[in-house]
Amino acid sequence: MVLAIIMGLMLAFDMGGPVNKVAYAFMLICVSQGVYSVVAIAAVGIAVPPLGMGLATLIGRKYFTAEERETGKAALVMGCVGVTEGAIPFAAADPLRVIPANMIGAASGCVTAALMGAQCYAGWGGLIVLPVVQGKLGFVAALLVGACVSAACVILLKAFAKKKPTDVAADDELDLDFEIN
Repeated sequence: MVLAIIMGLMLAFDMGGPVNKVAYAFMLICVSQGVYSVVAIAAVGIAVPPLGMGLATLIGRKYFTAEERETGKAALVMGCVGVTEGAIPFAAADPLRVIPANMIGAASGCVTAALMGAQCYAGWGGLIVLPVVQGKLGFVAALLVGACVSAACVILLKAFAKKKPTDVAADDELDLDFEIN
């Protein structure tokens, strides 16, 4: 379980960046060594961020711009074919809410894959690897759990952010005047 959590957190942290690639390299080592349960864990972690963000744009439409909602459709497709980078536009626009949500969702999905005993025989992620997955139901369940957790987290974080007052009232401003002679 600890490995599943760590893999999920690493894969979702920078979505295709160096931390993600270290976890992906570990996945490829596991393929070569025949440790296919770890490969399934990583395959889920790869797909969850774009699937979660795509799902969030469908469920929590009011928290996303029209452009982000369109990007969400592409993110769903990218998640299905194992391209984590589909979540990058969302992370670039709102990193303090999107990155933690993706990390929590990916870790949840990876733990689910481990608990369900899924195994994947290909060094990739997303639904595209389903033909070479043993424990298909567990694998799909892990993807759904991860995507739903990620979507729920980002929607909750965005809803909380909208409730916070961001405008400073005129009475709260402090005017300072300095005179230099």
